Amino acid sequence: MFDLVIENGICFISGNFVESNIGITNNKIAYVGRESIKGREKINARGCLVLPGFFNAHTHSAMTILRGYAEGLPLDKWLDKVWKIEAMLDERSIYIASMLACIEMLKNGITCFSDMYIHMDSVARAVEETGIRAVLGYGMADRGSEERMEKELKIALDFIKNCENKERIKPMLTPHAIYTCSPEFLSRINDLANEMGLIKHIHASETLWEVKESKKKFGKTPIKLLDDIKFLDQRTVLAHCVWLSGDEINLIANRRTSVAHCPSSNLKLSSGIAKIAEMTENGVNVAIGTDGAASNNMLNIFSEIRLSALLQQLRKKFLSPVKYLEMATKNGYRAYGIDGGEIEKGKIADIIVVEPKIHQMPIYNYANSLVFSSNGCEVRDVIVNGKIVVEDRTPINVDDEKVVDQISKLKEKILGKA
Repeated sequence: MFDLVIENGICFISGNFVESNIGITNNKIAYVGRESIKGREKINARGCLVLPGFFNAHTHSAMTILRGYAEGLPLDKWLDKVWKIEAMLDERSIYIASMLACIEMLKNGITCFSDMYIHMDSVARAVEETGIRAVLGYGMADRGSEERMEKELKIALDFIKNCENKERIKPMLTPHAIYTCSPEFLSRINDLANEMGLIKHIHASETLWEVKESKKKFGKTPIKLLDDIKFLDQRTVLAHCVWLSGDEINLIANRRTSVAHCPSSNLKLSSGIAKIAEMTENGVNVAIGTDGAASNNMLNIFSEIRLSALLQQLRKKFLSPVKYLEMATKNGYRAYGIDGGEIEKGKIADIIVVEPKIHQMPIYNYANSLVFSSNGCEVRDVIVNGKIVVEDRTPINVDDEKVVDQISKLKEKILGKA
């Protein structure tokens, strides 16, 4: 007998939708097939689609507190306004805002997310309490100061140590960007990542300004700079990559480096449109992210895959909708070295049950419907690490109304200080 059984669902397996039953033991998928199976708990998915959970490959979860605060601004001016508020945020503020983010992500079918920010122990606390999975790192920036470099590394390494024995949390090293981190600092981070076997995650070539500044200061693009210090490898995830040349796309593919594509943020901050069709065609592992709620404003992968597809088609680049579903699922898990994102025996049991709604009817093709007609409200049940964490659209482990009340009070407190 399995711990949990999902039966009668139409499951997304190896790029196809087939009717299957799923048996889960502990935190792993132990059976996928059409035989009748029994479990201590059961989810009847008749009439529903069953998918691997979505992976939000780049976000700053606590930035929910800044949702709607800085609007109508390009990235440089947006950052100036946001950084002033971030300087006011303490551990409790980050915890409350991260709780809100985790609830929102779970209800939208996100079972794992990648986050670089501040007060990361508070983010980890929210992850543990809500039941979601996460890859977390302290967002480092030395700004050319050796003293600050040492301080930033200590904060990052202390957080990594604090993550020991936390089953659903994987720590990583997360320098902010090449314009806030010196090459010497990035080299030290790279050496530490290699020694400790850690993922590295960094913003890269997000804006044309960043690329021009890099050329002016270093005589090379951000991607070339990172490659010259051996930063690019299979354990590196680059956020955005909007401004890449064809040679840089090939370089990233050859280094087996992954890219986290965040289309809503790239449009909102007037950064541009990333060439993810070319990346995919050249073998780059492209995953999907939301970025923070301050620059999106939603934490919703359904919105991101739809927008991704539409933007590429605006560029006359057409990919199969299945490719976008893979970007939202297995590509994210692959990028961060987690053995999930697929409905397959032996994989981690991070799974969502999606109930089709009237705005998706009629359904000629399941992948087409999911990519172009879904908005997140269709997510009915969410399983993370083999445990039900959202049941019939209701979070199991947390009172979402209480969190909404807390975030409203926090907003008033911040506005009073701003």
